[in-house]
Amino acid sequence: MDGQAIKKQEDKPIKSTSDDPYNKTVEEPKLNPSAWRDRRKFEVRCHAGNAGHLEVVSDAVSVKIGQQIHREGKEEFWGSLLVECKEQDDGSLLVEVVVFHPAWDEPLRIASIQSNPSDKNAPEPAIRCDFEQKRL
Repeated sequence: MDGQAIKKQEDKPIKSTSDDPYNKTVEEPKLNPSAWRDRRKFEVRCHAGNAGHLEVVSDAVSVKIGQQIHREGKEEFWGSLLVECKEQDDGSLLVEVVVFHPAWDEPLRIASIQSNPSDKNAPEPAIRCDFEQKRL
């Protein structure tokens, strides 16, 4: 093939004849920075060893961590930790850390961390931490 034929071939999109969804190209929408600035309430950085990592900003977050346990003669994953982040009605931001145990009837909140970024007159640092344990 000459250089012109190669150029024409490169300009054409590659079409897959397969119905396999893993072989299809998906175009992701471009993010508009000004649109997500108002929704940035929480930042998440998750590194899961050689499985990969995730770094995002969002208006709400829920992360559940499970670990392998042995129960009733079987191995299973038990969701032992939940971190939930959300904006409250008054505009403050709340992070709650909840622990679950197979022997407990109810989960246990072990931490509640709150900030109010809209309060410009708040003393520094403007984060309140509550480590009082609370059954949920």
